[in-house]
Amino acid sequence: MLHSVETLILRDGGCCVIRSAEPEDAQRMLQYMKIMLGETPFLLRTPEEFDYSIEEEARILEGRKSAPRSLMLLAEKDGQIIASADLQSHGKKSRVWHRAELGISVRKDFWHQGIGSALMERLIAFAAQCGYEQIELTVEQKNRRALNLYMKYGFTVYGTRPHGVKYPDGNYDNDYLMVKMIQ
Repeated sequence: MLHSVETLILRDGGCCVIRSAEPEDAQRMLQYMKIMLGETPFLLRTPEEFDYSIEEEARILEGRKSAPRSLMLLAEKDGQIIASADLQSHGKKSRVWHRAELGISVRKDFWHQGIGSALMERLIAFAAQCGYEQIELTVEQKNRRALNLYMKYGFTVYGTRPHGVKYPDGNYDNDYLMVKMIQ
């Protein structure tokens, strides 16, 4: 699904553009993901495990764009992707048609600028527009910044998956399963 292009004024007075991801963004999206995977342990892949080609990434972005109940947003500043957020159906089966999954990431040097909140608001509004009844996500227990954002927007923890993530050093973190009811 497409989202119109809009300018967001950041808390520091700068601005960024929020828009739908396009297949033409594949190269820059790959660069963004490599930066993100190097900045945070809170994504499921390590930098070494992220090995999509430009063509594969373009196909993924085309799939998000063409799916009527899916929305992938990018925030960009000075030609660089600085955040991304994605909402998609939990599945096509009638028994899960009411559920959506959400993911969001913001580059560390753009934290505390209101980008995560802006993306979250747009995805929640899109979910309601599509008739989803609930949005689900998984977040690592140690990821306090993300937890605070999700709780700010009405997500609640409904379960804990012990040892949901294992880090390269052998340590574990629990996953919180979170949900926001829309209707």
